[in-house]
Amino acid sequence: MSKRRRVSKKKAAASPAIHGEEANPLPAIGPLRTSIWIRLAKSHTVAISCLVLLCTCLYAWTVDFPMVFDDDTYLKTNPFFHRDSFQYVFSFREFALAPQRMGTDPDFAVNFILRPVAYATFLLNYYIDGFNPRWYRVGNIAIHTANAALIYTLLTTLFRRLPEGRTLSKSSARFISITAAALFAAHPMAIESVTYIVQRFTSMVTMFSLAAACLHFMANGAISVKSRRWLRAGSVVCMLLAMQTKESSFPVPALLVLIDWLVCGSGLKQSIKRALPLLLCMPLIPVLVIAISAIHNGQGVDLGQSLQIVNSRDDPLHHWHYLMTQLTVIVHYLRLFIWPSGLNLDPEWPTYESLWQGPVLGSFCILAALTTSVWVFFRRCKKDARSALAWCSLCWFFVTISISSGVVPLPDMMAEHRTYLPSVGIMILISIALDSLRTAIPAGMPVLRKSPPAFATICCLALATATCFRNEVWRTRESLWSDAAEKSPNKFRVWGNLGAVISQAGNDAAAEPLFRKAIELEPRFQNGILNLSNSLLRMERPQEALDITLDAISQSEEAAGKAPFVYTLGLSFLQLRRFGEARSMFEQLLEINPNDPLAHRAIGTVYTLTRDYRAAIGHMRRALEINPADTEVRDSLEKLERKYPLAAGG
Repeated sequence: MSKRRRVSKKKAAASPAIHGEEANPLPAIGPLRTSIWIRLAKSHTVAISCLVLLCTCLYAWTVDFPMVFDDDTYLKTNPFFHRDSFQYVFSFREFALAPQRMGTDPDFAVNFILRPVAYATFLLNYYIDGFNPRWYRVGNIAIHTANAALIYTLLTTLFRRLPEGRTLSKSSARFISITAAALFAAHPMAIESVTYIVQRFTSMVTMFSLAAACLHFMANGAISVKSRRWLRAGSVVCMLLAMQTKESSFPVPALLVLIDWLVCGSGLKQSIKRALPLLLCMPLIPVLVIAISAIHNGQGVDLGQSLQIVNSRDDPLHHWHYLMTQLTVIVHYLRLFIWPSGLNLDPEWPTYESLWQGPVLGSFCILAALTTSVWVFFRRCKKDARSALAWCSLCWFFVTISISSGVVPLPDMMAEHRTYLPSVGIMILISIALDSLRTAIPAGMPVLRKSPPAFATICCLALATATCFRNEVWRTRESLWSDAAEKSPNKFRVWGNLGAVISQAGNDAAAEPLFRKAIELEPRFQNGILNLSNSLLRMERPQEALDITLDAISQSEEAAGKAPFVYTLGLSFLQLRRFGEARSMFEQLLEINPNDPLAHRAIGTVYTLTRDYRAAIGHMRRALEINPADTEVRDSLEKLERKYPLAAGG
């Protein structure tokens, strides 16, 4: 046993009080007879049960809310969302280039390669009950609940490993642990990672990262060598799962070294040695990103291009402008943590180009002041265990948020779900601030001393109420996008999505002006153009649909080769009874993807109208083979086979 842990009972009892509170230091973990798992289970069952109840009450009633936005894009209509896609490891290059050949978004393949663990869970949900949102959302709620419990467990584990000379009362340890976990569970900023199904990416990466952290620090205090090895192995497995769930887990191993060094008081070399298996996981994400980027660019390894892997719009953001803008975004995130009003699924945000612009400079000063305050607390109160934890918590926030708010430029300036993993640090920091206020009040003022815990309770209740009200907005697609349109009136995508929702409800006449407004705001908005064209087709205005589609193609050569544009052109020609041109469009689609059920169905319709019933029946049969759930194709095929049995038999 090291000298550090040979602390006499007399010396421990003489530890000084912190801010007027009688010190009751938590002992460091040593050779204890009782397993840490049993001790944690016995001591903290009530707290974790309360967290489970809180999360269940806040989210259980949302399980049947519809899928929205990227739920459709990355799950329902994603051409790579199927079992065979997991074989990409055997044909990496072909899989990475597949979207370009199919005329779809390259991010489909990029997303799948970087996040296969999350997609595996989505596929499991699909096998359970198709695209019924219930079980997808039950999974998300379970993950969020686990994250709250893991935060509590992680803090409890850390407080049991405080070094000699750094004390913390049991009441402070309990207060910080339960307050941080409860604030995290109740905060409405988590909605985009729970109610929003596809953003399981963010909640699941947080779960695996926290699990890796818990197992890592438990291993550091394990009694037997065998237990330590199993715990470290579990930590590495969780970290690998995190890194194959979302890229934001990349800096977590380095943060665990920082926590072990500063909070647990281990030497830096010892902390690095303990975390070496986790640190060796870190190259996985950069290697995958660089490999995908090299394949897409066809020019070999280019680190600069690799960082732009998802910034592939027609007018990509300059990296410096993105960095400057993100200073203002991060301050806005902090404001939402304190006062979560104005939450928005698709917010609009101005782009800034210089540090000397007012909002950027002001944001920089706020972030600098926050960093300086926590650093001063850390340097001046080294014997207070909360100071090191506060500094590490702030580092956790800044480092994890930097992946999406600095290192890798993203097409959208801000999104609430990006704060889910970073929010762990902020919730701990807020809890430490409240506990510091509590212990600063003299023990002779018991009523006043209870005010911080009372305030924390009120905050949790207020946040829980705000979460319920915000969740209500997610009840229908129309209410969600109406809310976004009200808050982001100058964002074209909001109007396009609101129009799509109303169109899907069967009201194309009401959707038309919404699509036109979206295109007015962004003339290159291809989804808006396609949706408007298809609404016009459903309203039997094919010439207008054709003109709009051809105009879009004339403005973008890339659009001419995209399957949705080719399909829309084919439908327009079909309604105009220009059958030769329609057949040509659908044949072009089948050359790109021979297993496209919509193309087979459409060309089957062309052959039916041109009285080539044998060809029509052949394509209808093929469409039904690919998509047996298409009842319209089944009905059309049965009618053709009954009416033209010779063609069917041939």
